[in-house]
Amino acid sequence: MSVDKRIAAFMTIAAEEIRAAKMLADGAPRQAAYDVQQAAEKATRAVPAKAGVSFGISHNLSQMADALPAGHPLHASIAALNKHSSAATRFRYPSPTGHLAPAPISNAINADIVEVERFIEAVRQHLVSTL
Repeated sequence: MSVDKRIAAFMTIAAEEIRAAKMLADGAPRQAAYDVQQAAEKATRAVPAKAGVSFGISHNLSQMADALPAGHPLHASIAALNKHSSAATRFRYPSPTGHLAPAPISNAINADIVEVERFIEAVRQHLVSTL
């Protein structure tokens, strides 16, 4: 698969994940938080791919930011999204003792959705500007 095709696929999935988060925000906030994280992760994965940096399977957005070349214009934006990294697993599984993480409140989820939507757009603009 070509790099450009992979980047386009990441961006398509990011848009789908953020749409899913919007649909789930009020009725299923744990699932919405997961989709917000996944949207941020998919858009982020497009960035190192464009920069020619290979990145493994970690969900840690800060690690992805740190893998970018020094001075990358999206480093700070990606690092700021690291607060969502734990949602990749925190809301999907109970603890070993059966504890469920408290569900996020709708207002917080909706603010996260707006934040990640803006990030996805910033990634789109970056990708276009580096053609």
